[in-house]
Amino acid sequence: MATAAATTTNANANAGHCITCFSDDGSVESSRYFHARRTVLEMLHDRGYDVPESELTRSLPEFRSVYGQIPNPENLRLSVSLRSDPSKMVLVFFMGPVDVIRKQTLTSIHDQIPDKGRLNSLILIVESKMTSYAKKALESFPFKVEIIEITDLLVNMAKHVLQPKYEVLTNDEKQALLMKHKLEGKQLPLMLQTEAIARYYGLEKGQVVKITYAGGLVHSLVTYRYVV
Repeated sequence: MATAAATTTNANANAGHCITCFSDDGSVESSRYFHARRTVLEMLHDRGYDVPESELTRSLPEFRSVYGQIPNPENLRLSVSLRSDPSKMVLVFFMGPVDVIRKQTLTSIHDQIPDKGRLNSLILIVESKMTSYAKKALESFPFKVEIIEITDLLVNMAKHVLQPKYEVLTNDEKQALLMKHKLEGKQLPLMLQTEAIARYYGLEKGQVVKITYAGGLVHSLVTYRYVV
């Protein structure tokens, strides 16, 4: 009995040691904002925006040294330009933990944007529910507005090892594909615009996505999907 008790004690001690090895001395809040912001940056890079390499490779300790253990969401906002057309840009706002997002808050954000003509898209990272009046107000904004919950950004699903490669065809590439196979767009396999991967790439209805699968049971497999 004594031997068994000693073994159990040692096992518990080792288990505690293992947990300690994986613990983080910093705040949970800073870790959460770090992962969410990095996923946003990776997402924008994958969409073709000019994201600085220093932002993509920034470590958690470096993030904390800049934004602190309790980051102010307003300081996390960012804007980058499209690589293919620098005149177009995207702006990202972290809304922060509020009771509810109201119309007045969104109107204030709209008024803070200096050059609305250049804005290709506004992305709002939210942690709270949005009133129906606030959602209605977004419809009047003269640019595309995307709403993403912060919990959806804590892990970048597009970076999963089993995730295939996605490429959005240009309009010319799309037309060439459809003409080659004598198809209408909707005769291709469909992808809902509301699907997680479609939202990640910011896909629009009518676009065609080339999907390349590699490894596993097949060396390489290419398919196409039409966004609806």
